[in-house]
Amino acid sequence: MKRALSKTLILMGVILSANWVQAERLVSIDGAITEIVFALDATETLVGVDTTSKWPPEAEQLPNVGYMRALSAEGILSLAPERILTTTDAGPPDTLGQLSRAGVNITIIDSQYTLEGVLNKVEAVADALGRRQAGQQLQQQIQRDVRAAQQQLAEKVGPLRAMFVMDAGTRGFQVAGQNTRAHGALELAGLINVFADIRDYKPLTPEAAIAANPDVILVFHSQENLQTLAANPALAMTNAVQNGRIRTIDDIDLLAFGPRLGWSLEQLAERLAAGS
Repeated sequence: MKRALSKTLILMGVILSANWVQAERLVSIDGAITEIVFALDATETLVGVDTTSKWPPEAEQLPNVGYMRALSAEGILSLAPERILTTTDAGPPDTLGQLSRAGVNITIIDSQYTLEGVLNKVEAVADALGRRQAGQQLQQQIQRDVRAAQQQLAEKVGPLRAMFVMDAGTRGFQVAGQNTRAHGALELAGLINVFADIRDYKPLTPEAAIAANPDVILVFHSQENLQTLAANPALAMTNAVQNGRIRTIDDIDLLAFGPRLGWSLEQLAERLAAGS
């Protein structure tokens, strides 16, 4: 009887230890991290998110601490968090330092715009929240979804030469090079970034667009319709526009690099295959 009671107490201790981190008041900063928290069913103590946390819809009902690259310590501390989960995309560093000095436990997860990077984020979040088994299951599901979408892209689309453009409104178009989420997404999709020789985002000129002459143009963050975009001098003379292969992608969350990565790639495949 004593041995059985001892084993029971030990088991209870293990369970309490495993659930201890889940009792912390949590703020999630980065849309991908928030998606992972929800996918792991670990939202019971989630008290705040940032403006990039738009999925699932329930995330937008939580208190918002602002844009992840321009955080304010005061707004976050007003939620009395005990733990913050975020990525290396968050900042500024001074704010994160101030939060740490205030006694908040901050887990900063490396942002890599690859499938491996997404899987690593899942592992890190699952470990921080005591959901390792659920994390492993989520990793497996993400891998299956991405591989299936990549096969669909290879069969329906092929290795097209692509240009990823961000519409900056009055500041014109910005084209994505290496070291961007867009470049990582193009690589995962099996597309060839025609501006892979540059880094970050650079202004796009009509001359540069014509010289690159992509087969497909993906436009992000634009308020214009496709007809207006296609008539823009910076895009109009490319093969992509001439052949009707210009697409907006704001609604498929291709740059989130979270649990729905496979779904986003699948949506891209359908969009690129349509009308081809």
